[in-house]
Amino acid sequence: MKTLLKSLLLAVVAVLGVPVFAAPENHEEFARQYMPESQAVFEHFRKDCAETQKLRESLAEDLRVMNRVPDEDAGYCVLSEKIAELEIQESEWANMIKDAFFKHKAGMVTSEKLSDADAELAKKSIAWENDVLKNLIKNSIAMFGVPVTVKIPERNYAFGKYEVTQRQYEVVMKNNPSKFKGENLPVENVSWDEAVEFCEKLTFRARASGRISMNQEYRLPTSDEWEHACRAGTRTIYYTGDSVEDLARAGWYGGNSDSNTHPVGQKVPNAFGLYDMHGNVREWTSTLYRSYRPWRVYRGGSCFTSEEACESSRRDGAYDCNSPEDRSRDRGFRVVLAPVK
Repeated sequence: MKTLLKSLLLAVVAVLGVPVFAAPENHEEFARQYMPESQAVFEHFRKDCAETQKLRESLAEDLRVMNRVPDEDAGYCVLSEKIAELEIQESEWANMIKDAFFKHKAGMVTSEKLSDADAELAKKSIAWENDVLKNLIKNSIAMFGVPVTVKIPERNYAFGKYEVTQRQYEVVMKNNPSKFKGENLPVENVSWDEAVEFCEKLTFRARASGRISMNQEYRLPTSDEWEHACRAGTRTIYYTGDSVEDLARAGWYGGNSDSNTHPVGQKVPNAFGLYDMHGNVREWTSTLYRSYRPWRVYRGGSCFTSEEACESSRRDGAYDCNSPEDRSRDRGFRVVLAPVK
């Protein structure tokens, strides 16, 4: 019976295409064997870093000839910052792969102590975990804090599926200004300037990893783009209908939130697959509220506002406290991935 079970397991393993488990000696060998996507990311980092270092060395030589101090030159400083950023990112990837490598190695040691049949099941489990990790790396979500985007039908841009979370913001910006703390809560207490800076840094990181092309960028949506994405083809007050009960199905507002933000993605999405377009946090857009003042439009209402403030058509921003550097505990944002204009 044991022999038969072993044969069946071997057959299943063969059909499922479980890889042969040669023991990798280090995390980079592990990446080459089981997750080439990660290896490609490393190569992007190193290539970009090497090219940047060449530019910096060339500039340093020019500055030496001109008898100027490199560290006092703006271009030299920018190149140095880019190199430092790339080195940090490569280190983050290396640590992630190292953790996976040691888990893999521990799993292999455990499987060697099991019976043949149990060992095959253990190896199959390791293969499944590696496959999950491959997808995680391929999507670059956890490490880079990259928001998931949804392609908007008949438009050339993709829209953030969720409001930017605190985990995503902290990975990119290295800080978390939010008043309500939680990895999957929307980031808030973010100024318009900081939201724009997040988009710029996210664009740099995504290009460095090869996740997006040099002709793509992350940015804030315009007010019109936001409303089109929110409505998703509807003409009702909210994308779920016209009543307060409809709003409660779509988002967290003053009437059901207990005056707290909530983890993104818990309510009913709209027809485009976007969550929390009504309530939770107000969302910055790139649009000026008045052409003669720096106030920016924000949309969607929040966990503190009335149902009227959450309407699809509602457009706010005509106050001095909504200048680009202003912060509020109910104001966050989501991103758009679009071609560079």
